[in-house]
Formats: sequence, C-alpha cells, structure tokens
Amino acid sequence: MSEVLDRQTQLLRRYLRNMQIIKWRIKAIKDIRTNRCYTTYMSTNIEFCALQIRKILELVAFSALISDVDVYREKLNNIEGMWNARLILRDIECIHPNFYPRPIDVSPNDKFRWNDKSLSYLTKEQFIIIYKKCGKILHEDSVFKDDKNMNSTYQVVGTELNTWVELIMNLLDTHIVHLYNQKDLFFISMGTDEQFPSGNIFTAISEEKI
Repeated sequence: MSEVLDRQTQLLRRYLRNMQIIKWRIKAIKDIRTNRCYTTYMSTNIEFCALQIRKILELVAFSALISDVDVYREKLNNIEGMWNARLILRDIECIHPNFYPRPIDVSPNDKFRWNDKSLSYLTKEQFIIIYKKCGKILHEDSVFKDDKNMNSTYQVVGTELNTWVELIMNLLDTHIVHLYNQKDLFFISMGTDEQFPSGNIFTAISEEKI
C-alpha cells in the first residue's frame, strides 16, 4: 500500500508542476491583454496568446496522462511520443472515461463538502474546438486571402481569448481528478497568483473500516 501511495505522491507532484506552468502561461496572456507588455503588432500579440492557450491545453492533456501514467503506459503504445492533445484525450477516454478534471466549489462551511462548479468551465467539447482554433492561427494563412479576411480571423480570436482563459481558470481553480482505480483521487487547488498549486490524495474507505 505504501508503494502505491509513494507512486501516487510522485505523480501528484508532476501534476502540480504542470499546473504551475499553466499559471505562468495565463499570467503571460494577461500581461499582453492588459498592455503590461506587448509585441510590435496586434497580430503577433494574438498569436502569442493563442500559442499560450494551445500549450495550456496540451498541459491539461499531459497532466491527465501523468495522473495514471503507469496504466496508460501499459495499455497505450509509445506514450512518451504522444504530442497531439486532442488525440491524447481520445486515447485516454477509451481506457478511463472519467479521466477529465472535475471542477468543484468547496463549501465555505465545510471544506469536505464539494459541489459541482457553479460557473461555466472548459468542457471536453470546448477543449477540442479551442485547440483547433489556436492551431489554425499559429499556421501562416493562405497568401491568396485578402487583408479584410485575414484581419477578421485575428479579430475573432482576439475577442474570444479572454473567454477561453476564464473557462480554463474555472476548470482548474479547484478540481478533482478521479484515478483509474475509481477509489482514489487527486484534489487540486491552484491557489493565488503568488502561491504554488497544492494537492492532496483522497481514497475511499469501505464501511467495514469505519
């Protein structure tokens, strides 16, 4: 049992490291969006933010992979070579349908009372849509497009960026990850901007042991 807990603790630390990188990337987006820092052009500002969103989504997918990496390494081929977040989610879901982070609100009166998130958050379906949109804008568009159409593409993404960040933050702010064995879970709190994300491992206890 201690070996299992030691391994889960090791994986939880890796998961939390990814959450911290996500926080850094969100901070970088906010710096651009509030003109705290910026590139020379509007288009490159948007491309920078789209790149951060794309990498954040990849980190969410990689974190899902990390949480049960030993299971997925056994059941999937070459997980070290996996890079497409959309395909990672697809392959993981075939093995563990309940893998996706579950955002929660913790009751202010009882820290062990967890309710489903009341705010809108990033769903798996939205994940795929946004991932594709970011990928599209990070590739050079057709040279046959006129300026009006090219600018329109950037303006659409520019208006959606803040919403995407909010959905991601609502997903991850406080969330749980159900592990493959269905009795253990990671409890994750992203904390304030200055704090490193924190986490705990919870396990179900049978009535016989109470």
